[in-house]
Amino acid sequence: MIAYLSQYWSEIFAVITGLIYIFLEVKQNKYLWIVGFFSSLVLMYVFFNAKIYAYATIYAYYVIVSVYGYLRWSRSNKRNDEAVVGAEHVLPLPSGQRKKISVLIAISLVLSAIIGYVLANFTDSPVPYFDGLTSGFSAVATWMLTQKIIQHWYFWIGINLFSVPLCLSQNLYWSAALFFVYFVMSIIGLKEWKKNLPQKS
Repeated sequence: MIAYLSQYWSEIFAVITGLIYIFLEVKQNKYLWIVGFFSSLVLMYVFFNAKIYAYATIYAYYVIVSVYGYLRWSRSNKRNDEAVVGAEHVLPLPSGQRKKISVLIAISLVLSAIIGYVLANFTDSPVPYFDGLTSGFSAVATWMLTQKIIQHWYFWIGINLFSVPLCLSQNLYWSAALFFVYFVMSIIGLKEWKKNLPQKS
């Protein structure tokens, strides 16, 4: 048992902190960013060792964004507007907001293609374009979370679902299980955040 824990400590740690992170995200608690900071450090190490380089890089990005997200959400709390989640993004989206989300999707696709190309041509990544796709969308979705844009949950639903076979292909079973739980929790998170949207008069 000790040998097993010693071998897989990083993935187990990532699973535990990851579950705490998404629970706090669903609850809109700013301390998710502190948990995410440490979880991202460990997952960066895990994915780099597995040669999933874009995901390793994206978790380095998460470390930085965690600091920004915590500071931004802390300022929101001081203004007492933390309960107004995505107030300007009420579903169904008005045409202007639909355009904004379309732009974010386009940015995600371009970023994914660039990352995939770099991985395919300059690294030994076994899954360059799959890695690039999840990483590109993850980068944008995390920024959306810092802004409390409710549609970030749709991004995560897709990202987490695609991440399950990616991790399985590299024998990262704990991480695959974590992403499956993320997938389920993303659906729950979307429903919970919708409850806090301003009601139309």
